[in-house]
Amino acid sequence: MTLPRKAAPLLRIRSLRLRVVLTVMLAAVVPMIYAAQVEKYDQKALIRLALVVLPAAGLLSLWLAWRILRPLEALRAQALEMAPRPYAQPNLKMQRKDEFGDLAEALNTLLAALEERQKQNAHFVADLAHEFKNPVAAIRAAAEALGNGPVDAKRAERLSGILQDSSRRLDALVTQFLDLARAEAGMPNEQRSHVDLRALASGILDSARTRHEGSGIRFELEAGEAVTVDGVSGRLESVIRNLVDNAASFAGQDGWVKVSVDAPYRTVRVRVADSGPGIPQENLPRMFERFFTTRSAGGKGSGLGLALVKAIVEAHGGRVGVQSPQGQGAIFEVHIPRAR
Repeated sequence: MTLPRKAAPLLRIRSLRLRVVLTVMLAAVVPMIYAAQVEKYDQKALIRLALVVLPAAGLLSLWLAWRILRPLEALRAQALEMAPRPYAQPNLKMQRKDEFGDLAEALNTLLAALEERQKQNAHFVADLAHEFKNPVAAIRAAAEALGNGPVDAKRAERLSGILQDSSRRLDALVTQFLDLARAEAGMPNEQRSHVDLRALASGILDSARTRHEGSGIRFELEAGEAVTVDGVSGRLESVIRNLVDNAASFAGQDGWVKVSVDAPYRTVRVRVADSGPGIPQENLPRMFERFFTTRSAGGKGSGLGLALVKAIVEAHGGRVGVQSPQGQGAIFEVHIPRAR
């Protein structure tokens, strides 16, 4: 990492110290010029006054600049000292109860957020590597079995199934990981337009009825007039589809999934509720964490679906939450600013 070179403050054209000095000097000179024009002071008296005022103004300006810039220089030195460290740490020290103290506190808050993000990213990479291990191990084992010699048709079919399942698992993980990374980055360079969430939800429920035909699950939509948001249609479709599929997986035989779309105040609200067993209260704060899941070890899903939902909604300037009243299943709510 290349650290910025420290230039002499008075040699920098945009130096704050130089600005303070020039401002104070100008404040001292202007009244003298005005007095010379209005009061018609004697020229020699004016020169003598200048010889007294200008050095005093210069000393005062240097003292003021030192007082103002000393805490800034201290913050700068601490920041440069922290720059080579691998992790940001919120330990800038500024024992002052003025604007500089407020600035140090704000910077410490920023550093704390960066530290938390770094820890989350480290955990994410570790979890992702762990998720990759099982399919990679299965592929390696199948490849070794094929390389050890001829296999009969039945075993070849079984090994082929292992390779296909594992490759699909890896492909799904990589795809979701890339989608999550783009969403958390704010979905740059993705074209946005007016999206009718009522029509989007209706189409997703029609598709869900077809896919879950024979399960006895009822899919219901409650919506009034068209409500639109400014967003990426495909991403918003992914949000609603993820929530509907998640609800359907917990609704149970002959259960139900209800989706409602309305526009209270200046936001569009999408609610997805199900008739499932609900979510334990202690798990609610973790529902949108990466790789967190309440399913059993053999259940489907990567644990990235709800994290992706949260990232996409926040990239649209919205928020998502979940509640689970005892004995009433789970209710997910998405709020996105309404299109103007």
